[in-house]
Amino acid sequence: MSEPYVNQLSSQALRIRWISVQCYEIVLPNGKVIVTDPFYLDASIYDGMTELTKSQKMERDIYSQTGFSVDDFTGADYIILNHVHGDHSNLTGELWNRFYGRILCPAECCEELAKVFDIPYAAIYPLYPGNTYCFDDFTLKTYPGAHDNRSFREGRFRRPSDPSNLYAGCEGFGIPCPNRLGPLGSMFNLNFMIETQQNFKIDFSAGRDYEEHVQHMKEEKPNLMLRHRIRSYTPEYCAQQILDMGAQIMMPLHHNNARASGEDLNAYFKQVNEILAQKGSPAKAFNPEPYRWYTISLSVLAE
Repeated sequence: MSEPYVNQLSSQALRIRWISVQCYEIVLPNGKVIVTDPFYLDASIYDGMTELTKSQKMERDIYSQTGFSVDDFTGADYIILNHVHGDHSNLTGELWNRFYGRILCPAECCEELAKVFDIPYAAIYPLYPGNTYCFDDFTLKTYPGAHDNRSFREGRFRRPSDPSNLYAGCEGFGIPCPNRLGPLGSMFNLNFMIETQQNFKIDFSAGRDYEEHVQHMKEEKPNLMLRHRIRSYTPEYCAQQILDMGAQIMMPLHHNNARASGEDLNAYFKQVNEILAQKGSPAKAFNPEPYRWYTISLSVLAE
């Protein structure tokens, strides 16, 4: 043979980076871009503020970041919302006005989302649980979801009669108020799985009822799971979730909440991976550095 053997090769599945909370920017092999739960809160809004309310202090300490802006997104051909709370949606309008993509949203929330961000109704595609949607660039399967009930566990919650429902979780994130995104986001959550044209599967699940969601995924066996890292989860429980899903790689959602206690997530996920290894699993949990691009691929490497 005149041509030498190839010692290694790689087939790219996707490029991905974490921005904030549950906002990931995902670039498919054909160049199309998916943005999940578009959110970013610039810390500069607190410059010069000497007195903060309790809510403002929480938003600054847990959500605000530096080093990024909406102008840094490379695209948004598809915007997929798990739910419409302010910390999952505040960039929806700006991203749509830059890229004019399709907004995929829990159906019951679509009209309010359009009104709040003044987005044409026809740009929003309503999603219902239990369906399969065949878009030009990927297939989307949707599943029932339920918001985390930490407020119930801590003995605090808002009743529908509380007028603050129309402001809480939105006003501090720069979203026009009053609106119904808070109540709707608490009631309507949607988990989903993206399958690319190359059959790479990405599961996105947040909130409670994970055990129920895993039942839906038994036959799917996603390659990558994006999973809500609820702050009460032990490394042992996180590892078990990965094993139950059968995914090869796990990347976290909503892990910004670790800032509330100063928890070291790199140390946390190191423990998760040690537990997975002890159980004989090749799966790995990966804590992404904010804004850094990562490539996920299938590779062949000579030994």
